[in-house]
Amino acid sequence: MTAFITGTGKTKFGVLSESLSQLLQKAVDECLENAGRTINDVDAVYLANFLGGPQESQLHLNALFSSIYGFEKPALRVEAACASGAVALNQGIAALQKFDRVLVVGVEKLSGTDSKTASSSIAMAGGRILDQQNGIIFPAAYALLAQQHFLRYGSSIDDLTLISLKNHANANLNPKAHFYSKNVTREMIEQSPLVSTPLRLFDCSPISDGAAAVLLEKDAGRARARVSASQLRTDTISLIERNDLTSFKAVRQAAAAAYAEAGITPADVDLAEVHDCFTIAELVAYEDLGFASAGEGKQLVRSHATELNGALPVNTDGGLKADGHPIGATGVAQAVELTLQLSREAGKRQVDGAKTGLCHNVGGIGGTAAIQVLEAVE
Repeated sequence: MTAFITGTGKTKFGVLSESLSQLLQKAVDECLENAGRTINDVDAVYLANFLGGPQESQLHLNALFSSIYGFEKPALRVEAACASGAVALNQGIAALQKFDRVLVVGVEKLSGTDSKTASSSIAMAGGRILDQQNGIIFPAAYALLAQQHFLRYGSSIDDLTLISLKNHANANLNPKAHFYSKNVTREMIEQSPLVSTPLRLFDCSPISDGAAAVLLEKDAGRARARVSASQLRTDTISLIERNDLTSFKAVRQAAAAAYAEAGITPADVDLAEVHDCFTIAELVAYEDLGFASAGEGKQLVRSHATELNGALPVNTDGGLKADGHPIGATGVAQAVELTLQLSREAGKRQVDGAKTGLCHNVGGIGGTAAIQVLEAVE
């Protein structure tokens, strides 16, 4: 079903002083004002959040939303690990079969606890028995992907450096990015501490707070972008249960279904927001999304095609790597960025002539994959 995005809102991402409820309200208020709507115009709410329980001792966020806004219509919390935001967006689009206007909001408050506690909470997105009890935590899992990709296809640590450098450069054009105004050089990336071979600190997304929101409507009257496809696919939770450590099957399947639904091919995509929780994840995404054949994603990096002025700009807001990764908000923030780009409101990072964009949001180590295709409204 076609849906139209009429409003967007996004807080700054980073280590923030605001509470979870304050971040939520800030993004929602901006979104409604942007759409020229009030909360009374909204028929239903889908609220994405991953770690409100262990981090904030606060679940039942749909009722928290009601406390903030006096909202008594249907509201639902959605959780699908790091893909929570895009899954909520998918569910909100489906809900337009019943409702006229649906608000989708993602929020996460990850700071305020020590890094060990935060890391332990985030690890809940992975396979506890097969992976984590054998030492395969998230950095190690993605390091395995990188090692296998290097061995099979000849990609290298230098390719990951270029991805990180690109995304930090884009974040410096995005005032709401976690790393806005931080000058990250190639030397800084190359000399950053090793996290899990071959991944270094600057190959990893940060722990961020933040919120993002979009208003979906059936009617095109106030449209700023059109959602022409939204697809979900699921795979095993553990890497040990996979046959291929250089690709995510759920992403390939969701992308193929999204292209078919939108009536396009990968060649029709003008820009993309991809789930670069680690730099290797962005390289793998190029191939899983069909932007390059297996093993050839490195050529997009080396030719600078995915830079802001390249043939296929990727992560124009800085991506998870540099815009930030407040987990529940991430997939919604991707849709916010594409809406800004397609409605020519992206400022210094605007991609000229962009008409079709793709969002790619992944939960865990490819266990959930959500793909949306957005198009400009002419």
